[in-house]
Amino acid sequence: MVKPFDLSLYLVTDRPLSGGRDMAWIVREAAAGGVTMVQLREKECSTAEFIQLARELKATLTPLGIPLIINDRVDVALAVDADGVHIGQSDMPYDTARKLLGKDKIIGLSVETMDEVIAANALDVDYIGISPVYATTTKTDTLTPFGLSGVDEVMRLSRHRCVAIGGMNRDTVGEVIAHGVEGVAVVSAIVAAPSPREAAAELAGIISTKRPYVARENHNSEFKIQNYPRVLTIAGSDSGGGAGIQADIKSISANGCFATSAITAITAQNTLGVNAVEGLSIDILEGQIEAVLSDIGTDSVKIGMLHSAEVVRSVAHLLRKYGIKDVVLDPVMVSTSGHKLIEDSAIAVLKSDLIPLARVITPNIPEAEILLGEPIEKQGDLPCAARRLAQQHGVSVLLKAGHLVGNELIDIFYNYETGEVIELSARRVDTPNTHGTGCTLSSAFAAQLAKGLPLTEAARAAKEYINNAIIHGAAYKIGNGHGPVCHFY
Repeated sequence: MVKPFDLSLYLVTDRPLSGGRDMAWIVREAAAGGVTMVQLREKECSTAEFIQLARELKATLTPLGIPLIINDRVDVALAVDADGVHIGQSDMPYDTARKLLGKDKIIGLSVETMDEVIAANALDVDYIGISPVYATTTKTDTLTPFGLSGVDEVMRLSRHRCVAIGGMNRDTVGEVIAHGVEGVAVVSAIVAAPSPREAAAELAGIISTKRPYVARENHNSEFKIQNYPRVLTIAGSDSGGGAGIQADIKSISANGCFATSAITAITAQNTLGVNAVEGLSIDILEGQIEAVLSDIGTDSVKIGMLHSAEVVRSVAHLLRKYGIKDVVLDPVMVSTSGHKLIEDSAIAVLKSDLIPLARVITPNIPEAEILLGEPIEKQGDLPCAARRLAQQHGVSVLLKAGHLVGNELIDIFYNYETGEVIELSARRVDTPNTHGTGCTLSSAFAAQLAKGLPLTEAARAAKEYINNAIIHGAAYKIGNGHGPVCHFY
């Protein structure tokens, strides 16, 4: 397997542009300035000279953790044990190069047309070089430059990491990086610069500014890649897109987190109601959860529709197995349109097996009545009901007031960990677009916990988000029934 590598500032050597200066010196200076990868390109020297220079560069770059890539010549790469090769469309075929080099070497491929971009998707190359983005004197044998619009199209079509080649200098690298490429391949802007170190440092600074998700402390240090706050949602699918997994992913994303999912059931529904529900097998459900948690992991879990006792037990087992603490459980039992979404046998198991594993539950009033076994009739009943639920199950409770009448809705959050009772109030919005509000709120809550907010602050942030999502979605019309909220306002 190829080791991680950073494409950000990719130096491609060109001896004729060096002004007679020693290429090994130029590379050392460029590395000191912030180059992250070096491609040795030699078109006019002998094989022996090529190998000698490659060995010298490898001795310089390896201690710095900077990969050495050989242009075209697989034989030279093998001779010096380089980190990889970069090949063009007319060079050795990728499959042959991979067989010779093995799975642990980097192979980059130049693409000069959209057809070549698409064709490259069938290859397991480690990156593609978009060549050229702008016209350049260092590569005169290429087709029409891609330009920024072409870069956008490549980013849309390609499944590979992308580096921009051609015309990369202090005036162009920032805009190209801003269009989504992972790195830029620079030739004359460094090789011909009076000070390769200063030129590299300036370019590295521009790249860092335009791509803030990568931060580098200095040329000797490893790149520190920021981690997304991660939220796994375990819920049913809503074909109408307003609730369930679909709403969860939108809400999690809008709240600044990376969403993963495990689907418990497929529903055939729209804004008018649920026409059918079909649960997925336990093996498939557990396979989804295991796949996510064993690789990506998660910082919090949001749980929605669990239609059967067997599903509830399965999810509870995996939560215990992975020791997940920040669990937000939305005890979904009835859809907005009144369709029952959970079997009666599952409710008892939900109370005995799953709620005790949650950090917070977010029932609406009908759901809280089922869990408590008693009616909740007015606003004044909510604080006591939330407290009783919390104390019965050892969990914090956000009890939603949306089913009450009146122009002001006051949700109650009981923080079981501190004993606080918090009122979360909002004006009622006159809109039919309330489909998926519970899913959206609980997912936002889980996202805020994943970002590290304390429990009460996360509850406040989630309430503010759903309120704004309802307000901004009120003016829209989707379907003929209960439409969705506006997740991205």
